[in-house]
Amino acid sequence: MMGYTEVIQVMGAMIIFALVLTTANRFMLNNDTVRVSSEVEVRAVSIAQDLIEFSKTVPFDQATAGNTVPDDVPDDFVNGNPISTTTATNRQTIDSFEELNEYSETLNTDLGEFEVTSIIEYMDPADLTSNAPTSATIYKRISVTVSNESMMNDVNLSYIRVYNNTN
Repeated sequence: MMGYTEVIQVMGAMIIFALVLTTANRFMLNNDTVRVSSEVEVRAVSIAQDLIEFSKTVPFDQATAGNTVPDDVPDDFVNGNPISTTTATNRQTIDSFEELNEYSETLNTDLGEFEVTSIIEYMDPADLTSNAPTSATIYKRISVTVSNESMMNDVNLSYIRVYNNTN
């Protein structure tokens, strides 16, 4: 009988060890999942921020291209809200801020494909939290959305740009 007791104790110890090992593996897998998810989200934020930074380098409006100052600000700016869309297929063909309206591109990275879209809107000068003013203003907002199949929620960033005769 003595031999069977030791075998049963060894089997019990193996079961306990297997449960501890399974729990540890589950925690390590969860940590890896969170790490990869965080890395994808950080990449998405940097992609969105990159498009916003690019938008700061182009003229504020078609009327200000070539460093010209319009005679009647803001009435000489591109009209309409939403601003009419363009057919820009890459960033090199964008000549002014409003050409980023309904712009989209797909970026292939080591973390998968990221779909980038942007919308440009005039902002109400009296309330910058509200959009859809009745006419052109000196305030425009770019809203950038980045999506990836590995993210549960899209990344949305926005930036309000103001015309001040130097951009």
